[in-house]
Amino acid sequence: MHRYILVFLLFVQSVCAGSFHFYLDHGYKKCFHKEISRGTLLIGRYWMEILDPDTNAYIIPRDKTDTGVLIDVEEVFDSNHRVVHQRGTASGQFTFSAIDSGDHRICLTPKSFFKKKWLDGGGSNPNSQLDSKFKNARISIDFIIGDGSIIDSKHTHSVQTLSEKIHQLNDKLIDIRREQQFIRDKEEQFRDLSERTCEHVVRWLVVQVGAILLACIYQMFKLSTFFLKQKIA
Repeated sequence: MHRYILVFLLFVQSVCAGSFHFYLDHGYKKCFHKEISRGTLLIGRYWMEILDPDTNAYIIPRDKTDTGVLIDVEEVFDSNHRVVHQRGTASGQFTFSAIDSGDHRICLTPKSFFKKKWLDGGGSNPNSQLDSKFKNARISIDFIIGDGSIIDSKHTHSVQTLSEKIHQLNDKLIDIRREQQFIRDKEEQFRDLSERTCEHVVRWLVVQVGAILLACIYQMFKLSTFFLKQKIA
């Protein structure tokens, strides 16, 4: 009896977490069907290798940014409604939590995201140019299916840590805003003081110019009176 139970557990483990690989041409899609119940979490771990035409061997892509896979998850039972469409790197994982029970189709497409127009740029990555021309890829993948609540509970600490970091960043942002407001207030005070100083300078300048003009007019009047008296004498 224990032997049958052990065989059954090994069979379930091989179904839920079996690793395998397949070959695809660039831009072609490979799909897998999974019967997933509501609330179940699907994790797909994959890594891609591309065919090197020089050595005729599969190698890890040199460019880690623009060479990867397109990941699609569709609900077959709901008229092939696509619920996941994301761009993945050459190696990584994707997760999906089923909203409803039914047949789901998981598709992967090896693809180069390198744009041809970038070739004219002086700072383009040569690895992107090399990997963008790959014709065939080998993708290894394994699926892990489990209870979403159990698997998600393992990431509670990470979520709490991220939440604390977000709160710290918000506090720093508030401090920066306060400092900026303090600098603005100081700048406004300095501007008001500068304007008042300029007004005082201009006012005294006008008074001084007026006084000089009055003194000049008075001196001219005195001189004209003096010369008039000299002529009469």
